[in-house]
Amino acid sequence: MNIFQEVKKLNLPMGEYVVVGSGPMAAREIRDFKDIDILVSEKLYDELVKNGWEIVEVEGVGGKFKVLKKDIFEVNTTLWHGDYKPDNKNLIEQAEIICGVPFLQLKELIKFKTALGREKDLKDIELINNYLQKVSNEDEKD
Repeated sequence: MNIFQEVKKLNLPMGEYVVVGSGPMAAREIRDFKDIDILVSEKLYDELVKNGWEIVEVEGVGGKFKVLKKDIFEVNTTLWHGDYKPDNKNLIEQAEIICGVPFLQLKELIKFKTALGREKDLKDIELINNYLQKVSNEDEKD
């Protein structure tokens, strides 16, 4: 699967969403993805509900919570965990656009995964840091 094609199929309005979770890593070929998590504005969330997206309860790090689900997509209006409570509007506005799709900046993804603190998140942080170091080294060579 190509993450850019999958997200573009949804035809979501720019400035109303940002791809989070493993998506920012998949976009940079740091690691693959199984599903696609998207942070959306309240307005877009309401539109998706009206368009038949299913509200489901999923098991997360801090217990159960509700998301919108359709195929491989899970949508929510917050990206909060523990003390990590960023302004979701800012996360959407400050997204990094790659191939026409907005992705959460890697520095923010590290903060979120640090707050989650699961073994898989710590592994992801290591992969991200290795990627950032590699990119930094390549920039120094140019």
